[in-house]
This record gives sequence, structure tokens and C-alpha cells, in this order.
Amino acid sequence: MENPSIAIYTGQGSSHSWLWFADLFEASGFYDLRLLDEHRVKAGELKGLSALAVSGGDTFAMAEGLGNEGAAAIEAFVRAGGIYLGSCAGAYLPLRSTKDPLNRFNFVEARVSNLTSVLPEPKQFKEKFSQPYGCSFIFHPVREEVQLSANEKMPLNGTGTFTAPLYGGPAMVPYDRTETLASYAGFTERTAFLVDRELARKTVIGKAAIIRKKWEAGSFYLFGPHLEHPRYATANKIVIQVVRNETRENSGQKQPSPSDPLVLEKDAARQWVQAVKREVSNARIVVAGIENFPLSWKIGWKTYEPLKMRVFLEAIWKRLKSPEKVNRVQLSPRGPGVVKASEQVTRQLRELKKTLDQGLETTPLAEKIFQGLRTLAQEFLTVYFQTKKAVADEVKPIRP
Repeated sequence: MENPSIAIYTGQGSSHSWLWFADLFEASGFYDLRLLDEHRVKAGELKGLSALAVSGGDTFAMAEGLGNEGAAAIEAFVRAGGIYLGSCAGAYLPLRSTKDPLNRFNFVEARVSNLTSVLPEPKQFKEKFSQPYGCSFIFHPVREEVQLSANEKMPLNGTGTFTAPLYGGPAMVPYDRTETLASYAGFTERTAFLVDRELARKTVIGKAAIIRKKWEAGSFYLFGPHLEHPRYATANKIVIQVVRNETRENSGQKQPSPSDPLVLEKDAARQWVQAVKREVSNARIVVAGIENFPLSWKIGWKTYEPLKMRVFLEAIWKRLKSPEKVNRVQLSPRGPGVVKASEQVTRQLRELKKTLDQGLETTPLAEKIFQGLRTLAQEFLTVYFQTKKAVADEVKPIRP
């Protein structure tokens, strides 16, 4: 069976955590990865793919960016046999809601237990504790590691109890035809409590952490915790098993190939890698200086720290092999812009450092930088996975 073709949402509202999905799928040998922003989703690029992974970020910004067209594209994708994998913000997105623009994505029936009309007093992480939801609030009783308990419907149903990190994802109470696959079972010594322990227990423990909703030929899988987080191997295996199981069931799906790439050979390929590597190296040096400032930026409903800039850069840096060993690069139609995007990010980071040194407001510039980093990572990884898939296809053994 061919490996699945998987889309990862990288558009408006997405945070750095989509990179965890990219790491997980690559480690599992899935190289046919399409990194799609809201424009490409609305343009129909989900058609014929196996899965769509939507990770953390700002759910309201995701819904606003995708809009009615994006909601219709996701619905058509799942109806035709696609798998929606929603983690954290990506789990909130398809839950039924009366609030605009979330009400465009009313696909999964479940109530959120961490919704309140009266906010409790947070004990820590005040900037990450809650966000308005109409006249109510979504609040986060705990962060970091939690225990989960899988039932017999869960892939790898012998898993039993396992752990995963919770960074604002929902605790859910499903109804109608929505199934619970795993529940929040307990806390660990790594759990960070944002409210009184008893309130945290009542809000989270026993509630659904992983749910599934069949939607004609496809399915929505919603994960409250980040099962894709790189430090949680058992949780990772569940994500991969879901993809393998559902792909096997819907193996008749046609998986289109991307547009014919521009292929750079030998010297040209090495020069391209060297140019990207040089700019990413420069950007990493600037970020190292910015990380010394004790600051954060509120962008939409999310809080970002300088450390998250490094996450994007390191995702690229670790994949930049020694230029002298690169013999080919397959550029997507937008691939030639990667070098320019990396140069722009470096310039903006230097401007940010200068502005911080002057003690001036930096939020608008930080927002531009995070958008630029997201775009840079998206375009670089498109080139990376397209090249890696081409090499893997060439060396694939011939089966009798």
C-alpha cells in the first residue's frame, strides 16, 4: 500500500506546533506532505489527499481565515473519505458552536467542559489562562503532562493509560453519534495547575480527550492534548495508527501529484542550500540576542515568546544537510522565493533587535516576523519533502 498523502494546515491562526506533525510524519516515512495555508485549502488542494492535520494556534483566527469556502472544502474532503486530525486549536475548530466565525464549522457534536461564564482566579500563566467566548470564557485548568486512558475503540487498544501534553486543548463531553476513544484519567508530577486542584479535577478528569465522528466516507479525529508532541512516543503511535487504519479503509482515494517542480542538480542545488543555510544561520544569531529580553507578544488570542521564533528556524536548520552532499533539489513553483523569504526574515529580526534596544513597541513587527517565519518554514519544507519523496520513490524496491 502506498504511503498516505497528508496535508498540514500552516495558514492563518496556526502556531509553531504544526511542525510537530511534520516531524512525526517524516519519522514515520510519510514524505508526501502538502503544507497548505488557508488560500490553498480554499482553492481545493485537499481534494484526493488522505488526511488533513490541524494543530495548535488561534481557533478564531483559523476560522476567520478559512471562512465559508474553507469550511466547505474541509467538509467535502471528509465526506469523500479524508481524515481530519485536529489537535488543540484544531480540535476546537470543528466542534459545534453558535459563535461567528466558528459556526461555519459545525461538524462534531460535543460540549466543552472548560467553558465558564465566571472565570476562576488563575494561579499562574495568567497570559495563557483564558480567552473570551461570546459572553463566556474558555479557560485552561492545567498545562503540560496529563494521563489519558484509552478504551477498546482506540487504535492500539492495548495502550491502556498513556501520557501527552495539554496546552489549552479542550476537555469534551460528546453526544449524538460522536465516540469517545480516550478520556482524561489523571495528572502527573509534571502537570502545572492553573486553578485549584479540585476544580481542575472536576473540569478535566473523566472528560473525553480524544473523540471520533464518522462523516460519510471519512472521519473527524479530535485530540485535546498534543498527541503529535515529539517527546511522547506512545501518543505519536496512536496518530500514525489512525492514519494507517483510515488510509487502508479508503485506499481508493486518488492522490494527485503536485505541479511539475523545477529540478536543480548538483552545483545549483548546493548553491541553493548554501544560500538558505547562510540566512537561517544569520537569523539564529539574531534570535539568540532577542531571547535575552524578558518579553512576550499578544497576537490575536495567543501569546508568543522569542523562543518560538527559534522553533521555526531550528525546524529548517536541522534539515539543512552539508551543502557539499546535496545533489538535487526539487523546487515547488514557489520554491525560488525561499531564499528571498529567509533574507527578509533576517532583516526583520535585526530591525526587531534594534527596536527592542531602543525600548520601543514591537508587537506589530513581531506579528510580521511570525508570519514570515511561518511562510519560510512552509516553503522550505515543501521543497524538502518534495525532494525527499522523489528520492524515496526512485529507490523504492520493485515488488513482484
